[in-house]
Amino acid sequence: MALAAVIVLLGACGSTSPAGYSSSPTPSPSSSPSAEPTPSPSPTPSPIASPSPSPSPIACLPQQGGTSSRATITDVRVGSHQGYDRLVIEFSGGLPEYKLVAQDPSTFVGPYSGKPVSVAGSAGIHLFIYNMDIPPSFQHGTNLRPGYGVLKQVVVMAVLEGQADIALGLGGAACPSASTLSNPYRLVIDFPAQ
Repeated sequence: MALAAVIVLLGACGSTSPAGYSSSPTPSPSSSPSAEPTPSPSPTPSPIASPSPSPSPIACLPQQGGTSSRATITDVRVGSHQGYDRLVIEFSGGLPEYKLVAQDPSTFVGPYSGKPVSVAGSAGIHLFIYNMDIPPSFQHGTNLRPGYGVLKQVVVMAVLEGQADIALGLGGAACPSASTLSNPYRLVIDFPAQ
């Protein structure tokens, strides 16, 4: 008899879901059934500062040029002229690709030895030359110390595995002007006087 009373009472209250919740929602007294709930404002996340690369101390770098020709270095030489210092790299076989990148002169490391390379000056440029054939020849040597007003030192750090790495030590952050010549093939880099 008590069981029958419970069944009648449950039937009078409406259907229930298996979890015991009523299947028809009851609106709250403060809102109407057609009103959508207003989300509470969430705090705006503060932007996360992303690291940006340091600007080059030499505004015009990096620079690149040349062609995809394979070549061999036949000489590296320097000169000073009225208003600029000059670096000339001469090639046989063609004019290879090159890239000039600013680098602190105290951070040069031999690409294959891993040993520090000492370069004079307060600013530096790493000159990469690609598509190299070997053996190169250097009539004027691989460590030139002209001590000019801008161009202080040129060190051929390595020519190996198709790439030449040359460290340039400068007296200050000078913006070089690179050009190429043929007959013979040459990369000419001028450093304006400061």
